[in-house]
Amino acid sequence: MNKNGGSSPTTIAAYGLAIKSALEANGYDTKDIFEQIGINHLPSNVPQERLTTSQVAALFKQSVKLTGNPAFGLTVARFMHPSTLHALGYGLLASASIRDSAERAVHYFRLVSGQAEIKINKDDEYFRISTHLLTGGVAPESIDAWNAFLIRLFRLIYKPDFAPAKVQLQRPLPVGCEEQYLKSFHVPVKFNADFSEICIDIDCVDVPVTGGNREIAQQHDHVIESYLAKLDDADIISKTRSLIVRNLASGNCDKQRIANELHISPSSLQMRLSKLDTTFQELLSQVRKSLALTYVENPDISLTEITFLLGFSDTSSFTRAFRRWTEKSPTEYRRKLGIDH
Repeated sequence: MNKNGGSSPTTIAAYGLAIKSALEANGYDTKDIFEQIGINHLPSNVPQERLTTSQVAALFKQSVKLTGNPAFGLTVARFMHPSTLHALGYGLLASASIRDSAERAVHYFRLVSGQAEIKINKDDEYFRISTHLLTGGVAPESIDAWNAFLIRLFRLIYKPDFAPAKVQLQRPLPVGCEEQYLKSFHVPVKFNADFSEICIDIDCVDVPVTGGNREIAQQHDHVIESYLAKLDDADIISKTRSLIVRNLASGNCDKQRIANELHISPSSLQMRLSKLDTTFQELLSQVRKSLALTYVENPDISLTEITFLLGFSDTSSFTRAFRRWTEKSPTEYRRKLGIDH
């Protein structure tokens, strides 16, 4: 579970372990580095523990600064074992072919990260695995690490000398690093692409691999699905809060509407929230209170406008709620702050 709260996209914390190992191999004290960017404990291999996009980006930025290697993500990939991805990694190893492994990565990538999504396209010549970013602020080194890891994985399950037909990355070429990318991917890399993509010759994607075992792979799929269910439950509060904020001013921000936008029933929403010791009404009140204090402290927003923004039917209803939250009316609260209106 993300120990840092909020609704920011997250990445499995074990990814941080690979960064830690890569730094330690270069002789650095990782405890101090992690603490400098606000990570007060070293990441574990528990899939529910997550790092935010900004934390991963900060780790890579500091790593590049310390090592002087702008292609540090390729170094991190060398320390990413399939176990870094927990059950998904073992499922990838037990996949029956490159296609089976790639499709499993696409289906369950949400366990790894919410920063991107993986897609598969194919034509008569190539099997294409593309990575599309879903959020800003993603470190280019993350893009390097993921794509280089995929190549290393295919070498593990298919052939040690496996090389893709083409590779493109959604990042600029770091000056002086051409040789590092050629060594990692075994083909020249195209940079500054619209999205990252690995192209594999279509003839090899369905070749059965030696360690493939569909039964074992499916057992790991069941484990992944249970972890994803837990992640979804942990994230339901932030999703519900976000939707409340978006719908408040509509005047129709009730449980039914929020449940519809979450594509679940109102009873399912309430059941999942109750497992986390809260209710829809409690979250609605918390969001309204937080926004109300922000709005009331802004002299440019009238009380009538605040009433509308918070979805109350009239000013008296807003005033009663505000008094319940602060023991003062909005007018009294403003007067105490020296706001005349």
